[in-house]
Amino acid sequence: MTNRLWELLTLHWSNAISEEEKAELDELLLEHPGDWLKSGLMDQLSFNRISVIDEEQTSQLIDRVTTAISETPPRKKFGFRQLALFLGIFITAAGALAGYLFWAQQPRYKIVSTDAGMKTKIRLPDGSTIWLNAGSTLKYREKWDQPKREVYLSGEGFFDIQPSAGKPFIIHAEKMDIRVLGTSFNVRSYKEEDFQETAVVSGAVEVTLKNKPDMKPIRLTLHEKVILRKTDIHDKEDKQIADKQKKEDLIIERQPLSPISPTDSSHSMETAWMNNQLIFRNETMESLALRLERWYGLKIIIENPQLATSRFSGRADNVSIEKLLTILQEIQPFNYSIQDDIVTIK
Repeated sequence: MTNRLWELLTLHWSNAISEEEKAELDELLLEHPGDWLKSGLMDQLSFNRISVIDEEQTSQLIDRVTTAISETPPRKKFGFRQLALFLGIFITAAGALAGYLFWAQQPRYKIVSTDAGMKTKIRLPDGSTIWLNAGSTLKYREKWDQPKREVYLSGEGFFDIQPSAGKPFIIHAEKMDIRVLGTSFNVRSYKEEDFQETAVVSGAVEVTLKNKPDMKPIRLTLHEKVILRKTDIHDKEDKQIADKQKKEDLIIERQPLSPISPTDSSHSMETAWMNNQLIFRNETMESLALRLERWYGLKIIIENPQLATSRFSGRADNVSIEKLLTILQEIQPFNYSIQDDIVTIK
């Protein structure tokens, strides 16, 4: 609404408007019908149609006012549906924000895995080095800003750990935790095997059994190893075989490392895999088959139960699976077939 219109309206309401000013006011209201409505003059203004507008202009004015009224947008009401929609959006956004903040606070891990027939070398942020054998997985934090340096192993790995004052290095395996400040050692912890093993090449480590937390840690020094053999025991109070509940126990064996040969005490069987040496001594065909599956990336099926318990000793360095099976046939006769990646021993 213009200043001139306000001036004319003021004169009109005070009964001090002249005829010329009255005509000017009428013209402004005709040009701006919306201002007419805002000024509240519907019941206050009377026009002299003789001197100002004729019937045709009056009809046009009524049409323009009616159109202006009909085009005035209705005031929107904030109903229940809009409120529910708003609350839904707010709750979703708040949940997403809370989830992100929770995720951002969680430690992030790196996971390294090796397939059958593969090995890999890993260098950790502290300078320590780990060699992973076939079919193994190692998990560790991306940031090493904690009081402890911790990794999680499934499978087999050789660890060469750099010392760090006040920051012990801990390997978490399935049945044991190995604590060390600076040393080199081998850990074997395959879930499908009936034993787990820690072998120290240099320095010293402490092994803690997870199922026996009150037991004093086993301290191993140079050229020593500990073997945890899994065994199932039954509830002695239950006389019914069908109702017996199996419980897992561990037999602890402490042994020196096994040299590859009597004349070579610097290399042991426990770490021979790092040099691509496959050495087995008094090992059952069933146990050896698990190693060969990881070594060659094959599936081995033993159809003869008696052959599965037969024991073998030997060595095979960088030979094909066919050549190795031929060597084993010389120790214990058997037949075999290979189709795709499946070896069937009969």
